[in-house]
Amino acid sequence: MNYSLGNTLSRGMIGGLDPSAKAYINAVVAAGATVSGAQREAINTFVKTGKTAGWYSSLKRMYLPIWGVAAPNAIDMIGLTSGTFVGTVTPSAGYVNTNGTTGHFLTDTHPSGMGCTLNNMGHYTLFTGAASITQINSQAYTGSQGTGNIGRSVISGGSAEAARFSNFGPNSTNFYSFHTAGDQRGIIYSGRVGTDRFNVFRNLAGVTSSTTTNTPTNLNNTHSHAFLAYNNAGTVGNYSTNTVRWGAGGLADGLSSTQAGAFTLALKNLWETCTGLTLP
Repeated sequence: MNYSLGNTLSRGMIGGLDPSAKAYINAVVAAGATVSGAQREAINTFVKTGKTAGWYSSLKRMYLPIWGVAAPNAIDMIGLTSGTFVGTVTPSAGYVNTNGTTGHFLTDTHPSGMGCTLNNMGHYTLFTGAASITQINSQAYTGSQGTGNIGRSVISGGSAEAARFSNFGPNSTNFYSFHTAGDQRGIIYSGRVGTDRFNVFRNLAGVTSSTTTNTPTNLNNTHSHAFLAYNNAGTVGNYSTNTVRWGAGGLADGLSSTQAGAFTLALKNLWETCTGLTLP
């Protein structure tokens, strides 16, 4: 099915593509992606669902590196800007792989530059793999911070045998381990609303959440937020293992734990429909 015919069919079936969905589809096609009718429907449904539910406006960046080509993979669905893949990152249909030593993705802007605020920032990532993944806290899924740990926001593997994940922040140097140890593949959202920090984890089994109290300290992080690694004041390291397959990620501002749960379900449905893969 060619692109123009797909849009015609979409208009006939669902009353037209949402302008935000259409703009993203046009951008990734122009960058070299092939977008099927089913994928257009899925993107449109995701955007419309988020706007109806009220969480879409809180998304500041969202990357969907599923297209098998670097350029469309780097496009942000929300603002249509592009980040940068660095080092050895291999695009496949549905995800990208890192080599675990140099491969990562940079948003090319910092959290406050995206519109994230001190008391409401969140970041999220979707990852899978051929087998169970149990990274440790020296291996990061996403994160950035300024000099002296300012604006620290990092999601990593668990810090101990009892924890599935660990993180700093968002916007705090305070370390936090959460969820019972086990396979880390799925969607993890780490967020803040005032002094409440929460983490939502979604996989095939469903969704779990964890909340702790912590005062935010400083958002003044002017370093590019990274995925598949961690940007520490301009030095990228703590790479994800080469078994990680990154399928989506981004940043948000203002989502509650309940909204994050709804958002992760919509993201799961979007990724699974667009890729034909299943979240473990």
